Amino acid sequence: MSDWLMLLVILIWGINFSLIKIALKEIPPIPFNGIRLLAGSSVLMAWLLITEKNIRVRREHIGKFVLLSISGYTIYQYIFISGINLTTASNTAVLFGISPIVMSLFSVFFKHEKIRPISWIGTLLGFTGVYIIISGKAGGIRFTSGNFAGNLLILAAILLWSHYSVSSRPLLKYYSPLKFAALTMTLGSLLFFPFTIKGILELPYSQISAKAWFLLFFSGVMALSVGSIIWFYSVRKVGNSQTAVYYNLQPVFAVIFAWLILSEVIPSSLIIGACIVLSGIVLTQKGRNCST
Repeated sequence: MSDWLMLLVILIWGINFSLIKIALKEIPPIPFNGIRLLAGSSVLMAWLLITEKNIRVRREHIGKFVLLSISGYTIYQYIFISGINLTTASNTAVLFGISPIVMSLFSVFFKHEKIRPISWIGTLLGFTGVYIIISGKAGGIRFTSGNFAGNLLILAAILLWSHYSVSSRPLLKYYSPLKFAALTMTLGSLLFFPFTIKGILELPYSQISAKAWFLLFFSGVMALSVGSIIWFYSVRKVGNSQTAVYYNLQPVFAVIFAWLILSEVIPSSLIIGACIVLSGIVLTQKGRNCST
């Protein structure tokens, strides 16, 4: 069941790129992200209070929750948005393709998992598939000096997200995925809000369409709230490296939805890259089965 849930969340994240792109034509990135985070965290917190009826955590875990909230949402969101503004979308997608590799390294470093060779091969195949897909667009990848600062910021964002995701697993032994996601997202969003308040107050509300608002809240509720719960459910059940390999499917879905929704041209490398990504997932799953 976790495999199907992860495919669902990657599908949601894939379509989220196109929907955000449409909404950003009317709402600037920083206030968009601020409102999106507040919407997503509000839904999660309400859901938590209705179902579990408390937000209590153990005293010894408070520091970890604060640290992961800051690294996984406050700093990560700011660095991620800033990085995209300073580099290309292709560079960003390729760099994020190494997320499973970074998560696997963190998992080994923190001694959460022992990665079998076949799983390493699967992870590397997944990254190779992402590279082939993205490099088939607009003449390939460009790591020029003009993109250098943005590339470094994206790499820093990947490290923060990977650390946040991997560090969640020990806490998920004590807390539900819902509670962990709700508390970290809410605290991280509140700390991110001061960076967005000026932009939010200056928004031309009367000129923003209902469609743009709908897409913003869809992104906040589905991509952030629902996506986070499914993600951490999978992390708790099958581990970080097994969950992270599905991340490589995100560019595949993103390109398909960009073609369907935005009429963007699908690169000829998509089929080859998608096959390699799927092969990587199969190998990683075999590695998981061998370790049980």
